[in-house]
Amino acid sequence: MKVTEHVKQLLKQGRKPKELIELGFPKLVVTRVRRQLREEKVALQKKEPKGTTQAETQLKTPPESPETIATIWQKVQSMANDLQRIDSLIQALSEVAIVIVAGRELGTYRYETCSYRKDGLCSLRAWSSQDEIPQGIGEAVRVGDEEPEWHIKPSPFYCAMCTAVLEDRIDDIEDKASDDPLWGARYQITCNTCGSKGWIAAAIKCTRCGRETYFGWSPKKE
Repeated sequence: MKVTEHVKQLLKQGRKPKELIELGFPKLVVTRVRRQLREEKVALQKKEPKGTTQAETQLKTPPESPETIATIWQKVQSMANDLQRIDSLIQALSEVAIVIVAGRELGTYRYETCSYRKDGLCSLRAWSSQDEIPQGIGEAVRVGDEEPEWHIKPSPFYCAMCTAVLEDRIDDIEDKASDDPLWGARYQITCNTCGSKGWIAAAIKCTRCGRETYFGWSPKKE
């Protein structure tokens, strides 16, 4: 290998010129080769375009067509509609949860205070077989051996929807109203003289002393 090529190879490997001179290589040869390498480096840099950045050398993404943009927009709108429906379902579920909690509390209270609760079972109704009991209203329990009946340990929701207490109150009001001698007659009788309706009274007699008085409805005196 020629001295010049040897020096050139060593300089490319990163050896300092001073080291090569100390190793015995001619200073003139080392200096000339070093200058030659610098000129080659400058010439190589001039060939590269100035101001070229890495971002500019990358391939640019072509713009989307109007049809593609319209398709993407339709998908976005569909996703937005789905999210809106999900939000409505979440709100509805939260309202249902409130109703469930309220029903459970009301049903528990009615179960604990119900006059038809006997030994934890509902005595208001009985079934001849377990298959006749509607599903979901409570736990089926068999009562008796010779002539068994099926009762339920009612669920809180069944007790919350039970109308037995309301029916008992209605029956009590009807019983009290039927004891009224003028029950149902107030708006069924029209006066033949003045044509008024609802202003009626009946003679009431004390069965002990014989005193008579009137019981009914009278218009306010002006």
